[in-house]
Amino acid sequence: MSDFHDSEPLLELDVPDGVPEAEQAVELIRAWVADGALAVTLNGEAFGPQLEEWGRVLAQIGHHIAHAASLNGELGEQHSMDALRKGFDASFPASELATYGKVRKRVH
Repeated sequence: MSDFHDSEPLLELDVPDGVPEAEQAVELIRAWVADGALAVTLNGEAFGPQLEEWGRVLAQIGHHIAHAASLNGELGEQHSMDALRKGFDASFPASELATYGKVRKRVH
């Protein structure tokens, strides 16, 4: 076991604005890179068999990433979206990345 966990807390992001005040809200996905591997927990029941909705969520997340990259001055928003699409298309069909995770039911 490393000393990392003893010396520095994990960096967790804040709950997005508007979520605490929402009448209805559900967390869909939590993703971390841990020791170089993607670790994911997701709410697989969120959209039932409507997987197109997951595609829409991924596209919206891509727009947020592209916008953030643009605000950071790294790339323009369109170049960022092109780079994201290139990475997605290259990895999605047969991704052999080191990944692990769980599909869990919601915690009440």
